[in-house]
This record gives sequence, C-alpha cells and structure tokens, in this order.
Amino acid sequence: MPLLNPLRLGFRVCDRRHPFLWSGAGQGSGRWNRSGDQPVHYLASTPTVAWAEWIRHQEITDPIDLAGVAAALWAVLIPQEWGTRDLDPVALPLDQVLDTSTAAQEARLALVEALKKQGAQGLLAPTAALHDSDRVLPAVRVSNGIEQPEQLAIPAQVILLWCEARALPGWWCVPEGRPGAELLPLVRREGLLAL
Repeated sequence: MPLLNPLRLGFRVCDRRHPFLWSGAGQGSGRWNRSGDQPVHYLASTPTVAWAEWIRHQEITDPIDLAGVAAALWAVLIPQEWGTRDLDPVALPLDQVLDTSTAAQEARLALVEALKKQGAQGLLAPTAALHDSDRVLPAVRVSNGIEQPEQLAIPAQVILLWCEARALPGWWCVPEGRPGAELLPLVRREGLLAL
C-alpha cells in the first residue's frame, strides 16, 4: 500500500490558555531549533502523533496522570500553494533525527539552515515521540453504517514550519481533551527534547 501524505493539515496539542502557534520571542530550544530563533511551529501529521508528542513533552507515564488532562487539539491549515520543495523530507539518518547528542543537534540545525537558504518553508521528519516512526496509525472508516478500525499508511511525522504564525490558520477541534491510555506504551521516553 503506498504511503498517504495529506500535507494540507498539521495537528498540534497545547495548553488551551495560550495561542496554538508562536508569534514572538520566548520559544525555547527544541529538536529542530535553538532558543531565540525566529518562531518555529511544530505540527504533527496526525492527531495520534500530536498527542504522542505532547505526552512525551509533558513526561506523562502513568495513566492516572491523564485523568486531569484538558489540552487543546488544533488542526492547522498548511498553505495550498506550498509544494514538496517547500516541505522537504529530512535527508538525515534516523539516528541523527532521534539522537539528543550535541553532534546530532548540530547536524539537524545545519540542515534547517541549508533548507532556509534554499527557500523552503519547513521540513518533514520522523517523529521522535513514537518507538516506531514507521508505525501504521489506527483510523476508523464507516462502512455500511458501521465504524470499522482501519490502518492508514500515513507517516508518523513532525511538520516543522518557520513561516510567520499568521500564515497558518487553525481550527480548535477539541478545546479540552486527553489521549487514551493505550498511547502511553507507544511513546519514546529516552533522549527527551522539547516539542
């Protein structure tokens, strides 16, 4: 089955009391940015990946901790005119994408700088939040009036964008939600970096 890659929507989970994208100073360093860089927007290819990234960032390991969660899930529209050249898949080995060493971080940041110089608007990278970034993520399809589970071959990716926040409209899909406990064992814990 060929990989599906919708690339028109990205998903983000965040504290509902704050804007869903950065538009000014104060953003901390992350896997693909330094502290003090222009605002960088971390989105996910699916809601499942967005929740996994958030769980990892919040360091939630116990299902009991999910009981008090009330985070917002956003769907963010990626500009239609952006093509594959604007959002290149990362050309780094997976270990450099996932590793938290200084050398791996410098390789990622050098790639970001090179892509910016080429005029790219962002990049696509395997998520560091799931043990298996090639994992086929669950979905549901309605057939003959019955909801049936389905596995869609959508890559578990992070969509990193360095455009201005105003270029990315979004929808507040879930104002106060929480992921299911079944996601917890799938989340990678080692080498934690900011989302």
